[in-house]
Amino acid sequence: MTQLVTRATAFVAEAERMTNERDVDGIRTVFAANGHQTATLDGLIIEANGIDEIHRAWRTMCAFMAKRQMFVTKTLATADETTIVNEWIGTVAGKQSARGIEVWKLDDAGLVVDQHLYGFLDARPETSPVQNLRMLLAHPLSAIAFARVRGRG
Repeated sequence: MTQLVTRATAFVAEAERMTNERDVDGIRTVFAANGHQTATLDGLIIEANGIDEIHRAWRTMCAFMAKRQMFVTKTLATADETTIVNEWIGTVAGKQSARGIEVWKLDDAGLVVDQHLYGFLDARPETSPVQNLRMLLAHPLSAIAFARVRGRG
């Protein structure tokens, strides 16, 4: 078990390094040739199939993160022989407000065959007036239902 945790922790550390250093080409050493990647950022779904599409999507993501001055800290959440899950917290333009989770599925060689990233670039607590207004504007019925249920608390 310790060896598994050590390998998974090293994997997450490398993913953090590649993200923060914008290592575009390093992605080719992580994913299998037939890999799949889905990133969901604030509801925007970015999907890539095969190493060439994944490389192009990662290049775009790295350029975006550089433009927004985004850096992350990744922490291992759990792992088994075929799956690694990490959480991350990030700063965007100097403000620590981003957070997310990544699920990595590995093949027998330890290469990623499927990755799902779920991220929120400006997450705020439920008491935030700004966040409640955003939710009301984006999802009025859900925001009203949540406010009513919370009010009955």
